Amino acid sequence: MGRRNSKTLILAGVLAVMVIGAIPVGKFFVGNRPIRSAVEVLSEAADLEVKDFRYAQVGDPDFQWEVRARRAWYRKKDEEVHLEQPEVKLISRSGMAYSMTGEQGILHSESGDMEISGNVVVVLDGGERLETETLRYRSLDRRVFTGDDVMMKNASIEITGRGMTFALEENQLVLLSCVKAVITDAALLPRR
Repeated sequence: MGRRNSKTLILAGVLAVMVIGAIPVGKFFVGNRPIRSAVEVLSEAADLEVKDFRYAQVGDPDFQWEVRARRAWYRKKDEEVHLEQPEVKLISRSGMAYSMTGEQGILHSESGDMEISGNVVVVLDGGERLETETLRYRSLDRRVFTGDDVMMKNASIEITGRGMTFALEENQLVLLSCVKAVITDAALLPRR
């Protein structure tokens, strides 16, 4: 009884130490800096994750949009859907269609607001193209805006500026500062 039970007791003790040692308690460190506690890491985990995500707004006959993403995850505590490689299609009341892509995005499920960032490209039906680093959409007044550098172009003209606001219902775009234009179509130039 002595030798066999003592081996079992030692084995149980070693397993208990291994299990307790494997449970992260306290904080993670890199050098002397604490990163985050294990509880914080676990609490930030997604409540739901979906591959090949598709979400369509319904119920508003004047304005429709659809969001697709390679992957999406939902965090209930923040009421946010995080998007990987989002593609957003907007169709305004006038029938104008816009396609937006980026590297990542956030859809705020409570307000309907959205942010897209990372090499953002917007393409309009007529072939016009807009490029920037971040775009935000505010659902309440249906505006798209950014404070970043913006480059817009079509076959005839290229316009750059810093900061932009675009009212979707009025189909009105305003560049806020540092505006420059390069006209490549001679027909657009004033005649002498």
